[in-house]
Amino acid sequence: MTDNAKFIADVEAFKNKTIEQMLRVAKQSIQDTIQTAQTPVAQGGDMPVRDGFLRNSLMTTGKAGDLEGPNSYILGLSTFELGDPFSVAWTASYAIPRHYAVGVGQGGGLWRNKAAQRWEGVVQANARKVQ
Repeated sequence: MTDNAKFIADVEAFKNKTIEQMLRVAKQSIQDTIQTAQTPVAQGGDMPVRDGFLRNSLMTTGKAGDLEGPNSYILGLSTFELGDPFSVAWTASYAIPRHYAVGVGQGGGLWRNKAAQRWEGVVQANARKVQ
């Protein structure tokens, strides 16, 4: 192998490793953020849970299509690629008003916002893990 061919192969290997690491960081960060949002108040989180209907109304939209259920994001992430759109929503009819009703009923509120505010730290922590 010539020096030039070896250099090109080394650069290609580095690129592939970097893309793989970025994908791992992205997938783990999405999963961690959703798990944070889904953590019930009784377990130290911000998701108010009385009968579980709100938590179970999680809907994930991504490359795998529309998926429903509290763990739908795990299957959704299995087909996720860098650059793909990925979103989650709570579809219970009372999800939006309950989200903004901080401290009402079962406590909690703003679970989505609070989890999203941690995004940068979550990504940094996961990037350190793959280095």
